[in-house]
Amino acid sequence: MSATSGVRPTKGYLMETKRRIQTVERGTEFLKLKRDQLAKELTESLDVLKGRRGLLLGNLEEAYSALTAAYLSLGPTEVQSQTRSIKNTLELEVLPRSVMGVVYPTVRITETPEIAAELDITLAHAAEKVYEIIEELIKVAEFEERVERIADELGTTSRKVNALENMVLPDMRYIIKFIEDKLDEESMEELVRMKLIGGAKKS
Repeated sequence: MSATSGVRPTKGYLMETKRRIQTVERGTEFLKLKRDQLAKELTESLDVLKGRRGLLLGNLEEAYSALTAAYLSLGPTEVQSQTRSIKNTLELEVLPRSVMGVVYPTVRITETPEIAAELDITLAHAAEKVYEIIEELIKVAEFEERVERIADELGTTSRKVNALENMVLPDMRYIIKFIEDKLDEESMEELVRMKLIGGAKKS
């Protein structure tokens, strides 16, 4: 369908279209700023996520070494016996946060398992490393969700900007030019008509 389909080549329609294009241009600029900020947030979040994953990997290796040391020192039966004294309570609080209108969950640990004072030092060290892994897993999952949601919003915003810049605004500018040309044409026709009428009266 032509961009000028249904267009009324009148001064009123021209003024209305010019007002509309100003609004669309302002909206486009806002979306471009949002797109750029989202891209920045995405880059920063990816950097943090990369660091978190590296930290998690390091903690996994340390926890494995600590658990291996505990098993070698105490034996499987004693490890199982002592781990029963650990209070297996982990409580989390999930809160919403927002960046550029993108809402994502953040997780806060409100209660962690308690390590009994009488626990063997080797096993206590291993337990601490396991808890560190849990904390890092939560943070990694949090940033993965953040990255995914920001990336989705960035894609949506970029598509909107592209549609406005490559389709909507060019069509609106074409309509304005079309109306202006029509009005100029009508003005010229009216001028010629008036001259013809004036010439006829003189004769």
